[in-house]
Amino acid sequence: MAEQKQSGTLIEVKDLAISFFNKSGEVQAVRGIDYTLKRGEVLGIVGESGSGKSVSSHAILRLTPPSGKVKSGEILFDGKDILKMNRKEIQALRGNRIAMIFQDPMTSLDPLFTVEYQINESLKKHTTLDAASRKKRVIELLELVGINQPERRAKQYPYEFSGGMRQRVMIAMALSCDPELLIADEPTTALDVTIQAQIIDLLKELKDRLGMAIIFITHDLGVVSDICDNIIVMYAGKIVETGNKRDIFYRHRHPYTEGLLASVPDIDLDVAEKLVPIKGNPPDMSCVKPGCAFAPRCKYAMQVCVREDPPLIGIEGEHAAACWSLLKDRRQEKA
Repeated sequence: MAEQKQSGTLIEVKDLAISFFNKSGEVQAVRGIDYTLKRGEVLGIVGESGSGKSVSSHAILRLTPPSGKVKSGEILFDGKDILKMNRKEIQALRGNRIAMIFQDPMTSLDPLFTVEYQINESLKKHTTLDAASRKKRVIELLELVGINQPERRAKQYPYEFSGGMRQRVMIAMALSCDPELLIADEPTTALDVTIQAQIIDLLKELKDRLGMAIIFITHDLGVVSDICDNIIVMYAGKIVETGNKRDIFYRHRHPYTEGLLASVPDIDLDVAEKLVPIKGNPPDMSCVKPGCAFAPRCKYAMQVCVREDPPLIGIEGEHAAACWSLLKDRRQEKA
């Protein structure tokens, strides 16, 4: 069992902006976001496809595709800017102190090699363990993530595992070097609901046991409700609301967060009752217009919303939202 990590700030993202460039011009994927992640904390980043949640998190491991460019910002890991690290430094970080699991394990695992071989490769690169110790560590990891008969299963190939078991293998691989941060990029999307719940429970158990921090990326607020300490809601490349779990689920103040929650199925509702979709479509980030990006889809939109982009406005504690209605409410309170 790994020792619990010390408390304090682990990751600090400051004014991060990322764009992609193609023949049509610039696509502004991330537009100046700031957040802090503490050691041992689970942070959920939620938003629709194209909101910038995955792009911003991939930048932590410098996995931005060649067509993309970090235009501004800092990503401080233990006080050192990842964006300024050289090739050797970033390679020492990946898979060692920071690990990632992806949405589809079948595209992340090599079908030509056994599970044992693939986990062993990470151990060979980042540890000084000898061959016998690495083999023992592989079995321990498979056992840790709940794979039965680990000695036998270690000799098998990815195609011999179910989707849920492949995701457990990916988690075992990510944990092989006892990382301080695990980035989980939609790790349950390709799985059925029962297996989703098992993977969430596994991540919770491992977080408590190993003391690592987790960034959990998803489009589904329902998935993060049981695992995250704090939640960031992203829309059109910006953070539109941030706060702890209770803030987001019970005291949310941004209309987009309200829309996401309304679209989550509730098992207590009448089966005949329909889900409430968010009307309209996300904006085209290749031609960003003035004002709040959510204004065309927002039933509460005011004139100021189409003229000026609202800043994140503090509500209480760490809870904040980027919505002009907050200032309107405060003016009414003072009147």
